Amino acid sequence: MSTRYTTTLSARLGVGEASSVTRLVLEDLFGHQLGQQPRELSAHEENLAQTTLQRLLAGEPVQYVTGIADFYGLQLQVTPDVLIPRPETEELVEWILEDYPGKEVRNVVDLGTGSGCIPLALKSRRPVWQCEGWDISEAALAVAVANRDRLGVDVMFGQGDMRHNDAFLPGERCDILVSNPPYIPPSERAQMGASTLSYEPEVALFTPEEDPLLYYRHIATIGWSVLVNGGRVYVEVNEFNSERVEELFQAGGYTQVQRRRDLQGKWRMLRATRLPTPAQ
Repeated sequence: MSTRYTTTLSARLGVGEASSVTRLVLEDLFGHQLGQQPRELSAHEENLAQTTLQRLLAGEPVQYVTGIADFYGLQLQVTPDVLIPRPETEELVEWILEDYPGKEVRNVVDLGTGSGCIPLALKSRRPVWQCEGWDISEAALAVAVANRDRLGVDVMFGQGDMRHNDAFLPGERCDILVSNPPYIPPSERAQMGASTLSYEPEVALFTPEEDPLLYYRHIATIGWSVLVNGGRVYVEVNEFNSERVEELFQAGGYTQVQRRRDLQGKWRMLRATRLPTPAQ
C-alpha cells in the first residue's frame, strides 16, 4: 500500500509530499508505522484505502481525509468546519510560552478558536493556566469541544462574535488575548492553494476587501477592555500588510508592539502590550 500510494500521489504532489501524506494515512487511518512489517489489508481496509486515495487525488487535504491534524504535540480532530492548524500557529504558541515561562496562573482568551488548537496547546504546556476559546461558528465549537474531551485538557469554549467587541467578555480579566483572525482579502485568492480554497471554511479565512484590518480593530478594542494592565495581545498577521497591523495597534495606544517572522522568513506574528496611559 505504501508504495502504491507514494507512486500514485507523486504525480500530483511531488515525491516528498506524497511520502509525507502516505505516512499520515498509514498512521492515522490504519495504525501502521513506516518500517513495520507489511500486513494484508481486510476487504474493508482495501475499500477505505481506495476511497482515501481518490479523495487525495481530488485535492482534499490529508488532514480532512484522516480527520486528524498534529499540532504542538497534540493530535486534534479536524473537519471542514475548522481551519487546518498551521506551523506558523505553532510558532505563535511558542512565542507565548517563551514570554511566560513561569508557573504563575495566567488567564488566556483565544478569539476565533476554530479547532481549539491554541488554548489546548497552551493549557497542555501550562496546566495551571485558565484558558478559553471563543468562536462564532457552532460547528467549529463542536470540533473544539470534542478535542478538549478526547484530550482531557480543561479549556472552556463558548460562542461569541469578536465583531461585537467585548459583549461576551465582561470585565478586565485576562493576561493574554490571542487570535488567528480572518485576514485574507478576496483579491489574494490567486496566491492561495487550490485545496485551501476548495475545502477550508471561508468565514475563517477572508476579510472584506475594503476593510482588511476589520478584525484587528475589534481585537485591539477588546484588548483594552479585557486585558489587565501589562497584558498582551498576540495575533497572526497577513505577511502582506503586517506593517499596517503594527501601526493599528500603536495608534490604538498599545506599547512594545513587535512583529516577528516565521521560520519561512515571513512577517506572520505580532505582539502588543496594554499598559495604562499616564491619565490612568
